[in-house]
Amino acid sequence: MTQPDVKPNNKKKIILMTLGLMFPVFLVGMAFLAVKSDAKNQAEYARQKAEMMERIKAKEAENVQLTQQQAASEAELAASEAAEK
Repeated sequence: MTQPDVKPNNKKKIILMTLGLMFPVFLVGMAFLAVKSDAKNQAEYARQKAEMMERIKAKEAENVQLTQQQAASEAELAASEAAEK
């Protein structure tokens, strides 16, 4: 009794080896894409943050100016009331 020769399935081996080699390449490619995309996002967020800080500083300066104007008008009003007495 002889056992039949089992012929290895070369096609299946080649497919599995190809997948084994392509998977790490795919992972490295996806990691590179993620890093590149993250760098773009970080630059965009930094730009947006700078714009918001500019707006906030402008509003604060406007509020300070309004407060000074109100204080000046109140002082003038108090001075005119004192002069009337």
